[in-house]
Amino acid sequence: MRTEFPWRNLKGLALAGAAMLALGAGGASAQPANGGPPTATGPGGPPPGGQAPSQGFSPFAPPPPPPMSPAQKLAAALPPPQPGGSLPLPVLAAGSPMPNANPRDLQGTWFHNQNLEFRMQRDMYGAPAPYNMDGVKVLARRVQSLKDGKPYTNASAICRPPGPEWQHDLNMPFQIFQSKDWIEFVFEEYHGRWHVILNPAKAPRPAQKDYMGYSVGHWDGNTLVVETSDFKQAPWLDVDGTPLSAKGKLIQRIRKVDNGDQAPFIEVITTIVDPTYYTRPWSVVRTFGWQPSLTVFNEYNCEEQIGDPSVSADAGLLPEPKD
Repeated sequence: MRTEFPWRNLKGLALAGAAMLALGAGGASAQPANGGPPTATGPGGPPPGGQAPSQGFSPFAPPPPPPMSPAQKLAAALPPPQPGGSLPLPVLAAGSPMPNANPRDLQGTWFHNQNLEFRMQRDMYGAPAPYNMDGVKVLARRVQSLKDGKPYTNASAICRPPGPEWQHDLNMPFQIFQSKDWIEFVFEEYHGRWHVILNPAKAPRPAQKDYMGYSVGHWDGNTLVVETSDFKQAPWLDVDGTPLSAKGKLIQRIRKVDNGDQAPFIEVITTIVDPTYYTRPWSVVRTFGWQPSLTVFNEYNCEEQIGDPSVSADAGLLPEPKD
């Protein structure tokens, strides 16, 4: 018997997030996906007898972070995102099917096992996102539109592919299929598909750009490295609108981790490379747990957001000004 989860009945996550913010739903910002920066005590714990001295060098404390840039200060001063949430995943029953032992075989059903982050404010090491002034201008415009109750139209709200980062970062299951020439990610949310080409000679770059971009992957040891660029439309990286320009690219390092504890997972480290909006590349990390019980997807009807006669045809969203 299949286990059903309450959050799987939610439709239009971006739209719901916008509505909550428009109604004044606030709250503390979500923690970084890896639980925040490393502790200041180092691998050996605090020194005997208490804290490390506050003056001079200490082997137990990391160097102080660099001062925030003016753009980073503006990003930090924005209204905080609503807190992301998740529900406990079911414990795998005895005898549940497990993924293939081959670390290069990623096939199967996976599910987000971390809190959803409505806005990616920090990188995987806990440092603030390295916005330049153009990038923080776009973010501020989008966050303010949510606060004002007049959110901007985005791909998610009008049922277009939202790009690989937002697509896999939602609390819906996805499946991976693969051959020697390609790997296909198929998502319950939006019925999305992310096609990764392993042999470009057999799949030349298409004449027209795709919303999900053009993704080429290769194996680096047991890690799949995927570079995605050439987006048809500049994607939002999350619900609040962390920006990526149409000329930006994503580099994702994907590996399967099995520690022998009956809880295998996939780790995805995404590096955002976009000089248009950021001063340097920066990375975030997400993990997705093995969930064979969710192999049969629920039907997902995104079109009701824009086609249901009981709601506004445009879902109340406004066109975003162009830079």
